[in-house]
Amino acid sequence: MARLIVFTLSIATATGALARPQTAPAGNWQSVRNETYTSPLHPVVGGAEFYLTIDVASDGTFRGQWGEYMCVPSIGAFGVSTFRCSAAGNRRVSGKFSPAGQGTIELEKLGGSAFRWSTPSINELAIDLPRNWQGSQETFHRARMTRDGKPLPPSPKPDEGPLLSAPALYREFLKDEQGTLARYKGQTLVLEGRRGTLIQMSDGGAAIHVPDGYQPRALVLLFRRLSDVNGIGEGTQFRFRCRVDDWDYQYVHLDECTVVR
Repeated sequence: MARLIVFTLSIATATGALARPQTAPAGNWQSVRNETYTSPLHPVVGGAEFYLTIDVASDGTFRGQWGEYMCVPSIGAFGVSTFRCSAAGNRRVSGKFSPAGQGTIELEKLGGSAFRWSTPSINELAIDLPRNWQGSQETFHRARMTRDGKPLPPSPKPDEGPLLSAPALYREFLKDEQGTLARYKGQTLVLEGRRGTLIQMSDGGAAIHVPDGYQPRALVLLFRRLSDVNGIGEGTQFRFRCRVDDWDYQYVHLDECTVVR
């Protein structure tokens, strides 16, 4: 019988975005080409996010170009640092969006990888590759796009105040993936976090992303029935009981989830 562990509950701030059921996002999608950021931790500034402009066919296949962002720091009014970032490079990219938020991508000069994708809104497309897909490097593992290439809403700020138990678990995995998985795999935990992206599943269930600061998908919770999570609004702090299933694509998979009310 799985052992029940209850984490200490506390308060944190993080937000997510509501997603529609996932279908192949046909049409043209573009990352923002030029933008100024104020945080050195933003994924564009840190080199984690890359530029994409792609055309997606109705069968989910896509072709286009990718590039990296070059950022120039400067000091603005009142001594505030800013980072002016522009896309550079024009290399080929191709791949395919598959059902259930999965896909494959081939980037010229870098090679191929599997990825996860989601549509946080009708005008947004998010792609996440495993952070270690190039070995130990944590570069070029995410892309954010819109239909018109205009800037996306700002990324959530890092957590402030006491740390909630859900992002605390995620940070344990970041420090020691294998050891933490060995300790928790198969165990049922009671955790607390904030509701991020909600995805309606074709089988009548729901997947909920729980964020940690700049990482909008630190944990992914699977609920058997969508009705189980009715009334939990975006950004709402809530408690849940889940079985730890796996650690993959740099986030924690939890199954057999129920809301603790």
